[in-house]
Amino acid sequence: MTIVARVRGAVAHPIALRLVDQGSWSVAFFLFTLTSSHVLGTSEFASLTVVTSIGVIAAACSRAFAMDGRIVAGARAGISVTEALSSRSVAWTSVAFAAAAVLASGGWLALGSDRPDFVLTALAALVVLADGPHYLLTLRGRFASAILGALPYAAASLLAVTLSVALPGSPVVVVWMIGLAIACSLSWLASSRLPRTARRVPEVTGTSLRISGEALYSALGSQLGILIIFLVAVPAATAGIRLAYSVVFAPVFSIIQALTPLLLVKMSDLGSKSGSRRPRIASLWIISGLGGVVLSGLVGWLVAATGVAGPTYGHTAPFLVPVGAALAGNLVLDTALLLLRFNADSRVPHRIRLVVVAVDLAVQLTFTLTLGLNGLIAALVAMALVKFIVGAMIFRRQTRPQPDMESRRD
Repeated sequence: MTIVARVRGAVAHPIALRLVDQGSWSVAFFLFTLTSSHVLGTSEFASLTVVTSIGVIAAACSRAFAMDGRIVAGARAGISVTEALSSRSVAWTSVAFAAAAVLASGGWLALGSDRPDFVLTALAALVVLADGPHYLLTLRGRFASAILGALPYAAASLLAVTLSVALPGSPVVVVWMIGLAIACSLSWLASSRLPRTARRVPEVTGTSLRISGEALYSALGSQLGILIIFLVAVPAATAGIRLAYSVVFAPVFSIIQALTPLLLVKMSDLGSKSGSRRPRIASLWIISGLGGVVLSGLVGWLVAATGVAGPTYGHTAPFLVPVGAALAGNLVLDTALLLLRFNADSRVPHRIRLVVVAVDLAVQLTFTLTLGLNGLIAALVAMALVKFIVGAMIFRRQTRPQPDMESRRD
């Protein structure tokens, strides 16, 4: 094999395509967020932060109900990923959750702002509508098609940066919406050309509802601090925690997002006789993710300490440790629950997630409302430790019986 052929093969590899795809989406979100923080006033940027947070929550619930739930239920019934997924289900679910995102973000802006800009709620809807077909293409293995929507979105973010430098006061948010609309249209066009291979999946409704509920709990837990701070603290705090999530830890978060669908499909394809392969893959996933979180936090601290990114970026300093800890805790718990989901009744991980997130929400609400910003920081760190411990316990119980099961079959 020639060097050129090897290079072409490496570029066409699924992991390489996924990294380019997710990297484009993450770079676009990163640049739009960073540019908006410079162009908009602190209060306006705080409102934008709330809208994008609610859009992320709704998108997570939509993809979990329409796709993740069908994959897990299909795996239990011996149905492949391709046969379990339904384009029609993705379309209807995306529209429903997009409408919910508009209503929720509009209500939150009305509660926390004297002069809410309801036009921003369209951005929340576009986040949901663009995510559905993109995630569907990814799960179906059409990585090159998924990139069709990602590249114009990234190009729009570069245009926003250029406009903000050349023409101060440029409508960056409008460019953001246009970029998402183009990405959404191209992704839906690509997904409409997918072969219709969906089959009836047994017990899909209950599984999808539970997994969608878990996604809601998890996403709400990660975004709740932003939403509460918007109501009870100064806008600078909202801006700081958003930049910590979307800028400092964006590289590792984007890689995790890029490879998570491949992890889900890999776990499903292993089947019921995977032995110890699932735990080994999960272990490598956790170790790699934790290393990335630590590295991103160190780089973010150095940038904030030197002040090279400007005064707005300096608002991230109080949130580097708590946000990094929260991401690490979520990584461990999410991976452990994914492993459990293939080995136990779907109600078990759902109940575990419900209990953990209920405690998480209660702790964040109580600490933030009583102690303010310091309370939120303490709550994020404390709940990260709880999630790490719970995830480690689940992981240990799931890995222990595997050798015995294999020896019994032999």
